[in-house]
Amino acid sequence: MGHADSPPRRPDTPEALRAAEPASGYGSGMADYRIETVRNGDRDWTARNDRGAEVRIAPADSEGAQPSFTPVELLLAALGGCGGLVVDRTARTVPHDELRITVESVSRPEDDGRVGSVRVSYEIDLPEGDKHAAEALERGIRMTHEKYCTVSRTVEHGARVEALGPDGTMLFMGG
Repeated sequence: MGHADSPPRRPDTPEALRAAEPASGYGSGMADYRIETVRNGDRDWTARNDRGAEVRIAPADSEGAQPSFTPVELLLAALGGCGGLVVDRTARTVPHDELRITVESVSRPEDDGRVGSVRVSYEIDLPEGDKHAAEALERGIRMTHEKYCTVSRTVEHGARVEALGPDGTMLFMGG
């Protein structure tokens, strides 16, 4: 045991992190995700999930690595995709096959390398005069962001970010 005044030791291996997490953390099975990102070449990466889907990641100005998404574009795509998947459930009483979700970000110098703000716009032509459809869709969109879209709620509230080195040592923890 350490001295009573010494700070608690940060877990520095994935196993120790999992053991230190509350029941809803790593390894709980609630909503664990894993993405592997591999290098294709200079400033050219591919992210893959365990189901075999993949997406290319590169800077917009990297001519040899196109077509691709930038990391921020993937964040915006995750917001739009999560919003759409949830609206499919929260507004299922409203026909919304033509729903289009546009996600835009704005960053300013004072945002210090972060996305400053994000706007998610839901665009659809609802039947004119159908007050029920408009109210149901609006309620579904509100519930999507207030309660059900994990990506939106994480962006809004933040998440702890941990970076482990090749030997499992904790190199960074923030959030």
